[in-house]
Amino acid sequence: MIQRLKNKFRENEPIFIKEILEEFNDYSRARVFQIIKKFEEQKELIRFDTGIYYIPKKTRFGLSNISVEQVIRKKYISYKNDVYGIYGGITLKTNYLLSYQVPVTLEIITNKETMWSREIKIKNRKIIIKKSRTEINNNNVFAYTILELFSDIDMTKYKEDESVQREIKEYIKENAIKGTDILNLSTYFPSKSLKNIIKGGLINDFA
Repeated sequence: MIQRLKNKFRENEPIFIKEILEEFNDYSRARVFQIIKKFEEQKELIRFDTGIYYIPKKTRFGLSNISVEQVIRKKYISYKNDVYGIYGGITLKTNYLLSYQVPVTLEIITNKETMWSREIKIKNRKIIIKKSRTEINNNNVFAYTILELFSDIDMTKYKEDESVQREIKEYIKENAIKGTDILNLSTYFPSKSLKNIIKGGLINDFA
């Protein structure tokens, strides 16, 4: 039975209880939990946190570990070729050199949330989950990221720091963000998002 999980999930990939129940839908719920317990005892399956497991990789130092970030990415941001969320808040600003703070609390904006904002904990790590303003997908994730960044940006710092400007312009170029994508998405954001993008002199950088 463990082979069924290994065929579906990679080593060190977070596996949620919902996924296990779906994989073993030919068994009763009680039986599935018996199977999980057996796998845990045999160290074939490791419990990371409530309702979160993974198949460990055997290394010279023992069994491998996974991180909270891996769990967050799969659950709220992306899995395989499917994108449904982005990092927000200080984490997003840090990625573009607009903050040097190490975020104690991660902020995630995702399609996978129905409430506008709530706080959860995974392994005692605080995470703020926010409902996306509109659907985030493979086609608009880069434009969405730019609009989210400029919805709460320090324009003084942006204009004074050429390295920040270069970082953002390179991101726009590398991901071929179109001006039409920005305009279409901007209706879901505060008006200051588009105004800040215009003030930042980025209009000519879009494809």
